[in-house]
Amino acid sequence: MRISLQFAFAFIAFAIISCSSCQSIQTDTYNAVVSEKEFDKIIGGDKLVMVDFYTTWCGPCKKMAPFVQQIKTNRNKEVIVLQVDAESQFGISDRYRLEGYPTLIFFKRGQVIGRALGYQNYDALSSLVDRFK
Repeated sequence: MRISLQFAFAFIAFAIISCSSCQSIQTDTYNAVVSEKEFDKIIGGDKLVMVDFYTTWCGPCKKMAPFVQQIKTNRNKEVIVLQVDAESQFGISDRYRLEGYPTLIFFKRGQVIGRALGYQNYDALSSLVDRFK
């Protein structure tokens, strides 16, 4: 009985530490708020733009956040990555009739050229960038 109680405490401590470190990483990736005017200017350019529409309460959005950040960092010569909180930036998100979260929308010259709904890992995101670039 004593060993199982120690195991339970160790497991709980590990879960708390793991959870708090994941949340800080995921929260940091969604740090920029873009105005509607800035949004329109960015998507209107010649470069591919990937917009990640997320919500703060969405589990798959949080799980995908590090991969979106990796695309933002590793593929910045090929794609501009915007992250839009669909609830706090409703003026932008309302335009695109989102059916769920996360939703990725790809733009070129102001036109929607592709969409993806739901969680995507890094390889899937990278393939989408390759497909639309």
